[in-house]
Amino acid sequence: MRLTRAGVLTVAILASVAAWPQDEPLPAVDHSLHPLVEHPASEPVPFVRVHMQADSMDGFNLYLETRNFRFAPELVDTVNVTNAGHAHLYLNGEKVARMYSPWHHVSAKSLRDGINRLEVELSANDHSTWAVAGQPIGADILINGGLRDGDPIVRSEVGYTLDWEWGRAEALSTGGWSTVTDLGYRVEVTAGAVVTRNLELVPCHVPLPIPRAALPWSLFAPVPVAAGHSSLAPNESKISTSYSEDLAAPKARFLETKVVTDPEYCRAHYLIAREKGTALGAEALSVVGTWSRAPDWVATPFRLKSASAYGDFRELRDAGGSVARRTIVGGIQVTVKRSLSTMLDGIDFRTGVSEDHGALVMRRVVSETKIYVGESQFRARN
Repeated sequence: MRLTRAGVLTVAILASVAAWPQDEPLPAVDHSLHPLVEHPASEPVPFVRVHMQADSMDGFNLYLETRNFRFAPELVDTVNVTNAGHAHLYLNGEKVARMYSPWHHVSAKSLRDGINRLEVELSANDHSTWAVAGQPIGADILINGGLRDGDPIVRSEVGYTLDWEWGRAEALSTGGWSTVTDLGYRVEVTAGAVVTRNLELVPCHVPLPIPRAALPWSLFAPVPVAAGHSSLAPNESKISTSYSEDLAAPKARFLETKVVTDPEYCRAHYLIAREKGTALGAEALSVVGTWSRAPDWVATPFRLKSASAYGDFRELRDAGGSVARRTIVGGIQVTVKRSLSTMLDGIDFRTGVSEDHGALVMRRVVSETKIYVGESQFRARN
């Protein structure tokens, strides 16, 4: 059987992927080698993205796409100038070159067989590393050293599924579901909706921003989570739209897949908020049903709602529930599980409900969300 060039590339990537140990952290840069220098908040922040193509003679040619940054070799070892400098190139955690222009040749001899980690950091004239909020500005990718043609950057798919944990909640034969809250109320939910506004993975090397979440009365504007080693590029793993779920019929729902290049992920950012494109004040969450409590057990209607928003960063977990980090090698399957049985805990229905109670439900849903990661079918992208 004759393989096409694309077929050969795919086989080579799959072979390299199969050989990579999933439980071994990928080698990374020791950031103590060069001090960090904070980029002035008043100036546009630099951006960098890595492009690579095979060289006809040997290895690969690397190109850095930059914005708000000027390569200035004539200024090296002088006073720092904002948005100018050079770049440091690291391979498998070791510094291998300074880059005084966007182009650099990576020899095949410098690569080990299989997966390699390549990192670029933008440096100031005194060789310190430009940073934002203590995080180096650069790019961080995996490349396949076994390829001899095409683009060696490893790209994998992240698939997202929303799901629910029932716990003590039970489905009703007439539709909807019921649960008994921590305050002893029996609640039957017959209608409602919740909107997932944002879901994205956070690379292991990106620190958590502060503040982590919104106050219940505020409109939460999530702190941007940068992809690509704090390159400030749009996060490749971020879902492309918002998704509304029917709370009366909770079930697993596959959302979408995204193609990513960041080497490994440790957390996810999950946000409930109004749907994109809707007017300010549109509901992000609503719960409709009845409550009852001993001794009379009289069913009393209620409606909870919230137009605010709430998001948080959740640790990734393996199938056994342990905190886990996940490399992109082999692809990633993400399952976001929220708890039905506890989402209405803490509400004293007899005293009445308000939009503040709706915000409380939203916060409880997010804070008790568990995000599980596993391997999905890897698809080579070239």
